[in-house]
Amino acid sequence: MSIRGSYISIVVYTLILAVLVLGCQDNRAVLKAIEKQLAAGTPQAAAEGLETFIETAPEDPKARFLLGKAYNALGRYNDAVEQLRKASQLYAAQPEERTAARFELARTYLRFGDRTSAFRVLRLIQRSTSDPKTLHKIIDLVGDRYRTRQLTQSDSDNYSPTFSPDGTQIAFASFRTDNGEIYLMDLNGRIRQRVTYTTDFNDSSPVFLKTPNYLFYSSEPKSSRDVKVVIQSSGSTPIYAGFNLTHIHSKITLPVLPVTFGARAPRASPAGNQIVYESNVDGNLELYLLDLDGVDLARFMPEALEHKRITFNETDDGSSTFFPDGKRIMFVSSRNEVNQLYTVDIDGQNERHFNPSGHDCYNPTVSPDGKTIAYVSERDDDWEIYLIDADGKNERRVTNGIGRSIQPAFSPDGRHLVFVSDRSDTFHIYLMSFDEPVTPEDLAKRLQ
Repeated sequence: MSIRGSYISIVVYTLILAVLVLGCQDNRAVLKAIEKQLAAGTPQAAAEGLETFIETAPEDPKARFLLGKAYNALGRYNDAVEQLRKASQLYAAQPEERTAARFELARTYLRFGDRTSAFRVLRLIQRSTSDPKTLHKIIDLVGDRYRTRQLTQSDSDNYSPTFSPDGTQIAFASFRTDNGEIYLMDLNGRIRQRVTYTTDFNDSSPVFLKTPNYLFYSSEPKSSRDVKVVIQSSGSTPIYAGFNLTHIHSKITLPVLPVTFGARAPRASPAGNQIVYESNVDGNLELYLLDLDGVDLARFMPEALEHKRITFNETDDGSSTFFPDGKRIMFVSSRNEVNQLYTVDIDGQNERHFNPSGHDCYNPTVSPDGKTIAYVSERDDDWEIYLIDADGKNERRVTNGIGRSIQPAFSPDGRHLVFVSDRSDTFHIYLMSFDEPVTPEDLAKRLQ
């Protein structure tokens, strides 16, 4: 335990002793000190103090509530349920506090997979309030914040979605032919055409270029009959992937980088004339820039293309994306043993840590107006998509389904977000509309 944690424990036990021996009635001071223990990341000490406290004040609802939170932090979910149910009962005359206890109880049920009990508790909250903020909190616990449609319907995995520049089509990868191929579909999920035909390779991560009808994508040798959807590459793991370029209609394919180069996760600039990608060719995962400005995509020599290294760090840097101005890049780096979001200019200057936090973050993408970043965050053993303003404030979760939600991408007009989720056991592509927030009526149907 830290020195600060030891000091808080001494304060807590001194206050509890005053209650036990001197009959001191200032229970609030005791509970406030214990709350500091929880905030300091010492749930075991907090739980021990609360257990002692409850022996003298078994009907104190806040003590029960805090003990439930401490048990949750310790992974003692059954014990947490018992304390939170008791707290909810004791808070009967305090509606706001009872709602807070019920929310914590519902989260606890969800943590160990009891959605039936969680929904029962959330229905109680819904029926007792019309407050929009409270309803939004319920929505965030039981599903996506905005209306969402499943676009792909096959029994195979579908992944790596990206919008065409005009926003009318989505290019994506699918394993429906027993290997990864690139397809085009409209916004209703109708397949328009298959783009690649490479039975010995898995193709993924398509991006549209400035020159019309060209798709740039990653390709790697097929090593098994299982799809490999990469969230974050590792520089210590060999990468056997390169890049190809295919004309959508003629199907003429040109190699850009061989698989021996170990390149992955290409993203195009807004102008469509530059590609940023990750590679461990120099020993660990770093970012590189490929300039295609002025290149005749119908005929070129791959060795004549200019590749510029952007990052130079001892830890892995990858999963990059452009800002709308084309001059800055956001990427993921594993410094301090946590994957976080960073920004850097395309010349490698002005590197900055964007979102200091204790949570792993992946798959960033920037909205067309540059005001919003969507990314994946791993919290409470769940992978969901979050939005955050470009100034690093106003973080909010927009997906919350069974399974993982990954690989977000904005539409050119910023009104939609396409993403991948295995909420139906198979990876499928979903389309979220920011114009259609979930209503109280939608919520009532979800909770049934």
